[in-house]
Amino acid sequence: MTQQAAHSGDKLWISILVLTLLVTAGLFMWTSSHYQSDGKQGSMIDERGHVHVLGVTLGETTLRQAENMLQSRSDIALYIYPEGHPAAGMTLEAFFPSIADHSKIILLLDADIPLLHAIEERASVPHLYPNAVARMNLSPADTQLAQQLVVKELTLIPSVEVDLKSIMARFGQPEQEVSPEEGSLRLKYPAAGLTVTLSKDDATRLHFANPNSLP
Repeated sequence: MTQQAAHSGDKLWISILVLTLLVTAGLFMWTSSHYQSDGKQGSMIDERGHVHVLGVTLGETTLRQAENMLQSRSDIALYIYPEGHPAAGMTLEAFFPSIADHSKIILLLDADIPLLHAIEERASVPHLYPNAVARMNLSPADTQLAQQLVVKELTLIPSVEVDLKSIMARFGQPEQEVSPEEGSLRLKYPAAGLTVTLSKDDATRLHFANPNSLP
């Protein structure tokens, strides 16, 4: 490889890195600037109370549409959370291990209890994690069915470090602060449909849900 070719390769790599950082930073600034508005002009929540984030409209966009918007395929699975877990019960989730900027996304799909039990009967043998959470892979038919289900909630795990200082600077004072366990902090912005979870042992999570569905 010539020195000129190597130099061109370095420039391309740097350009890709800068673009990656800008995408994540842009998303973070987009959500914060919309939340910090007066709740009318530029709000990321429409007049029906639906949150809009990353091109996904919660309570309206299907998984297939979300995959097209995020330009990535998801890994769909049925999860069974034990009693005592914050998400205790059965859920259908679509996981995006890496979107364009290497951030991770988890979509909670809107499926009622009868449908979840029907999917469970056709799913694979459960894989049990150390924390007692069970994961089951869907049958091919149910995977296609899941593509048509509506996205209920979205969790963003940014690829860049997001700490308490940056959260407060971007989103302001939360309406509620909760410390569910030692070393973690949960900041709630109900008007924006946003809950931010900070943990010293885990990545920061930005969880979006329509305000009328928040606990």
